[in-house]
Amino acid sequence: MKTDEFDRLVPRTTLFSLYLPVRKVQVYLCIVLASFLIMASMTSSVHAATSNDPFENVNRVTYKFNQILDRVFFKPAAKTYGRITPAFAKKGIRNFFRNLDDVRIIFNEVLQLKFHHAASDIGRLAVNSTLGLGGLIDVAEPVFNLEKHNEDFGQTLASWHVPAGPYLVLPFFGPGTLRDSTSLVVDSLVHPIPRTDHVETRNALITSDVIDFREAILSFDELITGDEYLFVREWYLQHREYLNNDGNAQVSFVEF
Repeated sequence: MKTDEFDRLVPRTTLFSLYLPVRKVQVYLCIVLASFLIMASMTSSVHAATSNDPFENVNRVTYKFNQILDRVFFKPAAKTYGRITPAFAKKGIRNFFRNLDDVRIIFNEVLQLKFHHAASDIGRLAVNSTLGLGGLIDVAEPVFNLEKHNEDFGQTLASWHVPAGPYLVLPFFGPGTLRDSTSLVVDSLVHPIPRTDHVETRNALITSDVIDFREAILSFDELITGDEYLFVREWYLQHREYLNNDGNAQVSFVEF
């Protein structure tokens, strides 16, 4: 599967990057990163360290933890959602969350001085939020030829030549690098979902977005071969390189 095909299926890059209330995100990330680094320093080496994954030993433990959560909660919920929800309803829900994502995307496009893309996505947001019934229908691309882009603060930092740092697997947040993981705070501050003050509404949006996202990538599970941890790590790093270079890279899936 080519990256652009997968990216159309999954527009967001990190599953749990936006789902904590803004006032708690910074504290949570600091605790997670500090705990991760302490665990990494105390864990004896079982797997050979690589230049981009010096914490592989503890990364694998965290990956297994996330796998258990997914197997017990998120994957079954996603499968049930996929079975009982009509295709047109799933498309509308996905369009709705993609429309909300445009706020974060526009913010990062401005920071990257991609003003042409920012103007296009402002148009997308305006058109889909009005003519598209709050984003449920994507009117902007088929009618007005306003293509959707994909930018986050990790890509913004990459455009500023901030080094990626080591590969990290964070609890709940999933795979990332030090650069991408620390950028989650900024993305959460500008995204509409965690800024929703009404707790019940925010939680409903969070739950719906997570389940919809997981349902969208169920087919990705079938592509994994060999060592699942290595497969996901290499896919993630190649995928981020693809995004950071605005599509001037090709992701290939190989066996591990």
